[in-house]
Amino acid sequence: MGADERPGPARRGVVAFDVDGVFLRGLFLSRVASATSAWIWIRSMWLGLRLKLGLIDVRQAVERAYSFQSGVPLKDMLAVGDSLRIAHGARELCAELKREGYQVVLVSAGVPQQVVERIASNVGADAAHGVLLEEEDGILTGRLVGDRQSGPGKREALDRMLRERGLSWADATVVVDDASNAEIVAAAWRSIAVNPEWRILRRADFVVYTRDLHEILEFFPEGYASGVTLRETAVRHEAFRKAIHSCSVVVPVLAAWSKPLTLWLVGLVTLVYLVSEVMRLMGIAVPVFSTVTWRAMRPAEPRMVVPGPFLFGVGIFLTVALFQPAAAAVGVLVLAIGDSAASLVGRAFGSTTLPYNPGKTLLGSLSLFAVGVLIAIFYVPVPWALLVGLVASLVESLPLGPSDNLLLPLSTAGVVAVALA
Repeated sequence: MGADERPGPARRGVVAFDVDGVFLRGLFLSRVASATSAWIWIRSMWLGLRLKLGLIDVRQAVERAYSFQSGVPLKDMLAVGDSLRIAHGARELCAELKREGYQVVLVSAGVPQQVVERIASNVGADAAHGVLLEEEDGILTGRLVGDRQSGPGKREALDRMLRERGLSWADATVVVDDASNAEIVAAAWRSIAVNPEWRILRRADFVVYTRDLHEILEFFPEGYASGVTLRETAVRHEAFRKAIHSCSVVVPVLAAWSKPLTLWLVGLVTLVYLVSEVMRLMGIAVPVFSTVTWRAMRPAEPRMVVPGPFLFGVGIFLTVALFQPAAAAVGVLVLAIGDSAASLVGRAFGSTTLPYNPGKTLLGSLSLFAVGVLIAIFYVPVPWALLVGLVASLVESLPLGPSDNLLLPLSTAGVVAVALA
């Protein structure tokens, strides 16, 4: 952290939001390029790719992108800014933060000052800072004024805003998404990355994948007073995650009809997920997969490829591949239903944690035991069903992290296989 000290929970300050990618649904310069010509759009996309690969810096990319706009009327560029949608929850978030005593400012190294000011007025922000365009009689020259289009320039502008308000970086929270914000992330006492590209993942204090900006309130001490508690957030995330997991209940039915087809489908989905995660770290969204990942991901997860869903797919694939239909069915159903029940019940109602794994609760483990027994009793005698429940709850309770998605179906299927041998 850049600051020497951090403020206490009740202390208020400035919350600074990056504009492109956080407040705007769509990148401003990309929209401007597409509105100019197909050739300009292609050249701009090439610039963006070089920027993401680290071949050029933010300042070079922005200056070059605006040089393509030489001769374009300023009013046309501003019209593009007016056409962009504001991120869901942005207005409500600004209103909530201001009610709690924070000052809200918008900063950008790529969006023009006039556009940032209009967005700030729209959402009720207190200040705006964007790049300055050089123009003659309302026509853009393709050049920029000053140094606002760089990371250091953005930091200097925010530093000036803080000093004008009698504040310091110890009072600043920044909400960002890309590497153009590395300077202010290093200086601020608290940083929140929203749907970030991979170069900012390791720098931010908190990471959240969401399409609703209002959800970042969970990282503020006032979130509880605003009706957004950490437990409620955890349950909401977990319910969505486990709803996805529960879709795998169709696997035993499909496997009974065609085991090769089932393995092919499970393997394909697992592989596509892995590819989508690699692309996510490069800042590229894969339709459906990236959206699901954004909604389901816990704030603590996204530093690298999230292994849980991948191991979930591998666990199902190996269980179906290695065991007979009855044993495989128990293993998959225990993972799909039992693990979901343990997570949801534990997060919503569990209070007594396990001594060897504080991340798990006694109530969650008991829920998995009960579900495991109920599933297995349709396939094996009661003593064996009890053993399935015991093994399931034991494996899930261990501090294995996402590896339990792999071991849980294999271990329970193994018990059933022995019982039916």
